[in-house]
Amino acid sequence: MNESIHNPTVSLWADITFTVFVLAWIFITISGLVAIVRTDFDRSGGKFWWSALVIAVPVLGALVWLLFGRPPRDSRSRT
Repeated sequence: MNESIHNPTVSLWADITFTVFVLAWIFITISGLVAIVRTDFDRSGGKFWWSALVIAVPVLGALVWLLFGRPPRDSRSRT
């Protein structure tokens, strides 16, 4: 009898794709939180609310911060 039956529950490519997406999710979330913490611009607790958004909605919250939430370059360079 053949005892080496190959029956994976998840294919290798599905596992690799899932791993890549999880690592990208973690990277985007952490980079968004680091960018929020490192900014000197705080609009009455804005850092708290942006951080809460990034934690509550990880990828979308971080992308929204990186695209729209960061202060303009001229106000960052004045400090």
